[in-house]
Amino acid sequence: MVMNSSNRLTADDWAKAALDVIATAGVDQVTIEGLGRDLGVTKGSFYWHFANRQALIAAALDLWERRATVEVIEQLMKIVDPVARLRVLFEISLGDAVDGPLDAALVAAVNDPVVGVTVRSVTRRRIEFLEQLFTDMALSASEAAIRARIAYSAYVGHFLVSRALDDAVDLDGFLNGYIDQLVASLAADSPASAAGDGSAVGLADDRAGQKDRR
Repeated sequence: MVMNSSNRLTADDWAKAALDVIATAGVDQVTIEGLGRDLGVTKGSFYWHFANRQALIAAALDLWERRATVEVIEQLMKIVDPVARLRVLFEISLGDAVDGPLDAALVAAVNDPVVGVTVRSVTRRRIEFLEQLFTDMALSASEAAIRARIAYSAYVGHFLVSRALDDAVDLDGFLNGYIDQLVASLAADSPASAAGDGSAVGLADDRAGQKDRR
């Protein structure tokens, strides 16, 4: 990624570049000099937007929380049927080559003093969303909590395993079958109807378009 017009770089451009580095190399590898090289600008462009590296990391984490948690939850809540909501969640999350690896990298770095507080907060919010989803399937609170933890572990684990099996990022083309099995297992014995409404497909397509525009 190279941008030669430093005066056109926004704070979000720097934040996105920082997130790219976190996803591929880890938080420790985020440096002002390195990002400047990636973006094709000098340090002056950085200091126009941020006081220091810590401020950049905070902005990057805020952007990550907004685009990968707040916006996703808002869109998913438009799907009334909870089983359809769960399926679309897996479709957009397991198929996300941008935020998926980033989420796994940040969860793995939860003990880092720079990112740990935000990662824990986001994880709690996502788990609470999943618990509500399973509660909407008419499951008990305790069962909803268990399935929420399993669902989130499956998501993060998918991208951690993909790091070790770099030829299996998309499960060799069997992602749909993989999602079918996940949804069937997690919705098993649920009193909720498995019939989704027409908004599910449209939302998945819309999210795919959003990822292409990042």
